[in-house]
Amino acid sequence: MVEDFFSAEKKPQKLVWASVFVMGWAFVETIKYYSLLIKNMNQKRVALINSLKDERSKKVIFLSHCLLNENTRYLGGAFRKGVVSEVLEDIQKRGIGIVQMECPEQKAWGGVLKSYIWIPLYLKSPLLLKIFLPFFIWNTKRIYKRIAKGVIEEIRDYEKSGFHVVGIVGVSASPTCGVTKSVNISSFIKFMEKANPREINRKKLNKEYIMGSLVNNRGLFIEELKKMLEKKKINVRFYEYDLVKEIEGKKMGIRL
Repeated sequence: MVEDFFSAEKKPQKLVWASVFVMGWAFVETIKYYSLLIKNMNQKRVALINSLKDERSKKVIFLSHCLLNENTRYLGGAFRKGVVSEVLEDIQKRGIGIVQMECPEQKAWGGVLKSYIWIPLYLKSPLLLKIFLPFFIWNTKRIYKRIAKGVIEEIRDYEKSGFHVVGIVGVSASPTCGVTKSVNISSFIKFMEKANPREINRKKLNKEYIMGSLVNNRGLFIEELKKMLEKKKINVRFYEYDLVKEIEGKKMGIRL
């Protein structure tokens, strides 16, 4: 009776251990099966790529939106009808495909005309502007972070597919896409606060407010993009188009 008692208690334990063993074995076999399946699919994919080989260079470069569409520049800041042709020509000569990034300012600052940045020009209330500026910068960074995530995903997709991402081209003197030089948003908004809407013109805007707010820092979007690339351990080179030269009427490509 004593032996039966003990054996009855051990039986459920044996069943539990047997179940754990079977589940573990099934898990290992499933992993093996899917590993072989993925390996087989990858081999077939490589064979398909080779059999359908075409003229693509398998090289791409990510461009700031306004270099292909100056219609999204800030009011008074477009010095081309549409495309910055010298940048496009440089890239085309090298057989590099172009990925046009979204315009972060268009998404964060109230559309194509970026209406939010002009609010301080008409809102002459120091108290309201103290509330506006921190919220404006917070919201800008929030949206830029989302857009940067999308760019990172696209870069990873290209690299996983065997393409070479030549680089990312930013725009010097942009508060958003500057790589080495940008416009300080706080300083620019303070300029707008003091400006007289009746006296402001294109020359004054670019020479005093834009050039007068330049700092040796990355733009907010490029800064976010760089952080994410470093976090994901993705090595991509940055290039910079010189907007100041464009403002001065000079043609300027990019050195790849």
